[in-house]
Amino acid sequence: MKKTERIKELKSFVKYLEDCNIFKFKVNIFNNRLKLQKYIFLARKYGFNLRYSYNLYIHGPYSPQLADDYYALGESAIEPEKITLDEGFIKLIKKKSEWWLELASTIVMISERYRDMGDEMIIKLVRNSKPFASESEVEEVISKLRKANAI
Repeated sequence: MKKTERIKELKSFVKYLEDCNIFKFKVNIFNNRLKLQKYIFLARKYGFNLRYSYNLYIHGPYSPQLADDYYALGESAIEPEKITLDEGFIKLIKKKSEWWLELASTIVMISERYRDMGDEMIIKLVRNSKPFASESEVEEVISKLRKANAI
């Protein structure tokens, strides 16, 4: 996918989240950038895949290419298209904190990398990278992700 196509789809995604009163993106606010990274990462599970590659960083999955693209959004004269995302995705992310999104996206990434692993091992790996997360908190997020068919 060409950069201009990705930016157009990214702009459309951001506009959709604004229209749904979920999120108004401001590139100069760290928490906005963090949330957008997690939203785009989780949206892949619902058919909206811009094919960014991710690595696991301090705050969960992070794509440097996505960062480059969202910094270019403001300078882009490209008009967004009208899109609609799966209601399951909207329900999953609506009113979720940065911390919840960070935990959820980390769980999804670990479960994708280690497909045959049980929940106990996923919890252990998540807690190794997120020592402030309690076992019950991780279990609760796993449960919500399973109900939402995200893992």
